[in-house]
Amino acid sequence: MAKLTLTPEMLETAYEYLRVSPPFCRWNLPHADQVMFRVMGTRDRFGHFRGRHRKATGDDGFSEIAISAGMVRSTDLLISTMAHEMIHLYQDENGTARGHHNKEFLRLAKRVCDLHGFDHESF
Repeated sequence: MAKLTLTPEMLETAYEYLRVSPPFCRWNLPHADQVMFRVMGTRDRFGHFRGRHRKATGDDGFSEIAISAGMVRSTDLLISTMAHEMIHLYQDENGTARGHHNKEFLRLAKRVCDLHGFDHESF
């Protein structure tokens, strides 16, 4: 079976595709130029989000979305994993990330899954 070889550019493009689609297009998410994208080799998770951290200079840092090349081996899985991490980004940007998968996250995830046809149980 062929395996999708992920690159940071592919992650950035997946992010931008989703950013202009509902419901993300209404969330005022940062442009891809303001997010760091990283391919990681871990096999214990599909993706990871790290929120902005202020630098010593007082400037806003970049948020980071990392996707696991060891776990994400198809375009479908790349898009659904990116969508999942973008919900975390949205919550971080709005200060509502008070729990890994809190009630707001679950509500947003249901909406994203319904609109994009993702399986809610595996999302």
